[in-house]
Amino acid sequence: MVLSACLGTTPPATTPAPASSSLVGVADTSDTSGGPIYVVDGNVVPPSALAAMNPDDVASVVLLKGPNAIAAYGERARSGAIEITLVPPDARAQPCRPPTPATAAATSILVADLVRTERYTERGVRVDRHQSTWPLVRLFFNVLHGWKRNPFLSEAWHEGDTLIFNVTPEQDPRLPAGGRVLVYLRSSFNGATRQARDTAVTTVRDTGFLELYPCNSVRRVEEAKSELQSLGPPDWRAP
Repeated sequence: MVLSACLGTTPPATTPAPASSSLVGVADTSDTSGGPIYVVDGNVVPPSALAAMNPDDVASVVLLKGPNAIAAYGERARSGAIEITLVPPDARAQPCRPPTPATAAATSILVADLVRTERYTERGVRVDRHQSTWPLVRLFFNVLHGWKRNPFLSEAWHEGDTLIFNVTPEQDPRLPAGGRVLVYLRSSFNGATRQARDTAVTTVRDTGFLELYPCNSVRRVEEAKSELQSLGPPDWRAP
């Protein structure tokens, strides 16, 4: 286990916990004799629970020894305590399931500098009239040039040569500001349903706006050299 190796400890050999098992609320310390106890987000967990933990979700690891460990967790921590704090679930990198969109499938492709990202909370009223809030991320792209559809001809969410997109935390590429990226966009569609006697007819139309693909739609330019070579000279440049 990576965490144990970094701390210089080796948990007893146990059967790994299923990937779906939860770390919260587990208080089984029966397999910690002779070794330190493990505390994840304030909950004592068996060493076997570490097998289900993604190291990328770990925010910090603190090793307590001797009196400090006993003062915090009692006699069960006589051999020490390892405190592990996880990154909050809404701030963790989410796995990208869909592949990078093919060039042919993209409505617009552009090279841009990621200026900054802003996290904020959207508020609205559901159909049952209750207030709802949900986290979103606003991305600011300083566009240089691109291929296919020119977003500046129809896209409303821009300021000069800067395009602005609102995405969910799962769509956030989590790249540092200032990096040059290749961005894949797709058309945004609205569906309208009308009732004609006993038949419901749904029509879908292009709103004229563009949006990011759900996943892998923002990539570093240095990681997309093959795509850039196949695209050739840009079709348009930012105003």
